[in-house]
Amino acid sequence: MKQRLISAAVALVILAAVFACYQTVVLNIAIGLVSGIAIFELLHATGFVKSKAVLIFSILYSFCTPFFGMLSNEGAVLITVLYLVLLIGTLLRFHNEIHFEEIAISFFLSMAVPGALSCVVLLRDQYEESFLYILLCCIAAWISDSCAYFAGRAFGKHKMSPQISPHKTIEGAIGGVVGCVAFSLLACWLYGLYQHSVGVELTFTWWLIALLAVVCSLVSIAGDLTASVIKRQRGLKDFGKIMPGHGGVMDRFDSFIFVAPTVYLLLQFFPILTI
Repeated sequence: MKQRLISAAVALVILAAVFACYQTVVLNIAIGLVSGIAIFELLHATGFVKSKAVLIFSILYSFCTPFFGMLSNEGAVLITVLYLVLLIGTLLRFHNEIHFEEIAISFFLSMAVPGALSCVVLLRDQYEESFLYILLCCIAAWISDSCAYFAGRAFGKHKMSPQISPHKTIEGAIGGVVGCVAFSLLACWLYGLYQHSVGVELTFTWWLIALLAVVCSLVSIAGDLTASVIKRQRGLKDFGKIMPGHGGVMDRFDSFIFVAPTVYLLLQFFPILTI
């Protein structure tokens, strides 16, 4: 427990520092590092990929993905094509050692995971109130999970998916959804008060905020269960050990990978506030 608390405290300090500089390239770098480490854990720790060359190319591409918004469309496509050429070239050169499945898995995960995480950068670049939207992502991914944990400990009786994650309960999931709605509404209210204090009036659509929180909390659970399936099938307890007491980056960002693109997509069609 002591290790978990220390790791959590360090993570919160880092998160606060990133939030303080989120309008700068610091956010891109942070997302790039998280993406690179997550891909390393997914490909190496799970045993999906044995080739060091494929692993390095995938990590580098994953780190570059959050910077695509700074490039032209042609530049982003060029880097992606270069990555694919390197993968195929490695397969052709070491075809006796590398299987096609390794290349396919590497390419898919290196497109999906960094792409999902980079939605945070898209939120920042496209929305004036992006700080709040990124905060809502964090609430849905992490606060919701904490609420589910405590609700499950207190009231959990009915297993939600015992073969995938035996400790998760339906009561815990309900607690996570309720907690996510409550903290999302509270965050928006406090943010509105702050903006009012500096002369900016925001009008919130409260029922949409609640609906967004419900959807994202459920998506967060789906992300957690997906990661649990991968670990169970590969015989792993955690994806890594970078965060003592918590596991690896993927263990902390499995839900976030699902939540960030969900928030980004929903906001395209359902704006939760007006200025």
